[in-house]
Order: sequence, then structure tokens, then C-alpha cells
Amino acid sequence: MFKKFAASDCSQSSQVKSSAQRGIKAKITEHHPALEDIIDEVLPKKPPLYQFRAGQHLTVFCRGSEPLFFEHRDGPVLPTLRFVHQYPDLWTKYTVDKGAIPFILGGADIMCRGLTSAGAIMPVDLEAGSGIIIMAEGKEHALAVGVLKKSTKEIRATNSGVGVECCHFLGDGLFQTNSID
Repeated sequence: MFKKFAASDCSQSSQVKSSAQRGIKAKITEHHPALEDIIDEVLPKKPPLYQFRAGQHLTVFCRGSEPLFFEHRDGPVLPTLRFVHQYPDLWTKYTVDKGAIPFILGGADIMCRGLTSAGAIMPVDLEAGSGIIIMAEGKEHALAVGVLKKSTKEIRATNSGVGVECCHFLGDGLFQTNSID
């Protein structure tokens, strides 16, 4: 999604009204309940929240010019990896085995076998369409942000095919973008 992203890809920007900002905060806390206690610290009224359109179906939410969250179509609102690294303990994390690392860093989706093999961990059961943070076996920091294509029960049962759509990963265009102006 962000493999070849650049700040110049954002065509339209607007300041989010406070009423719309409350709705965005509610959507974020719905998908990431651990943020509920600190959402007002993370997204205060000042500096204002801006939304940038990138392409037809992608919205990037920024505090000032710093990208914090993004949303593709009507999917879950997902955090950027830089934001995940600032608040590492607030997210639902799945761990993939070491063999998946080079593929994920190339932008590949995460296969079910990478989530069910030795070294991989799926700590909570989630439904398809849920946003998750991808960690790598033996690594300290998050590797990617993605959306489940299958429920965790289905991933364990079938153990084949794509399990997680990789939306944002270390080294992609969004990760290299410090600010959107």
C-alpha cells in the first residue's frame, strides 16, 4: 500500500473539525481499545488533526504534519509504525517466524504458515478485518502493520493462503516520510 508512497502523493488536505475528530477517536479506540485512556493525549485539540488524501481510497491522519494513523477505504484505522514504536505496549501484536522477515520487508503479505509455525504467536482470537501489529520472532520492534484476511481460528484450521494483508512495513514510503506538508 505504501511501498512507493511519497508525501507528494497526497493531493488534498483539510483540518478535521472537532466533531469529526471525536468520531475518528471513537473509531481508533474501537479498533485499539488500549488507546482509550490516552487518546486525548495522543490526539489533543491543539495542534489540530489534519487528514490527507493519498489516492482515491487512502486517508492519512496527521498531528501537525506528523503521520499518526491511516485508513484504507472503510477498513480499520491503523497506526503508522513510527507511532507504534512510540507506544509499543498498546497494540494487538502477532509474531511471525524469522523466515518471514525478508518477505515482509519486501512488502509481501503474511502467509498463514508464517503465523502458525514454531516461533510464531497469535495471542488473541480476532475476526477477519481486524488491524494488527506484526512483530518478528526474536526482534524488539514492530515490523509491519496489517489487516487480518481470515479469522485466527480459520488461520489455524486451514494453515494455507494469505493470513494478513501487509499495509505498512519498515522501510516503505510512509515509514521514510517524517512529515506531510
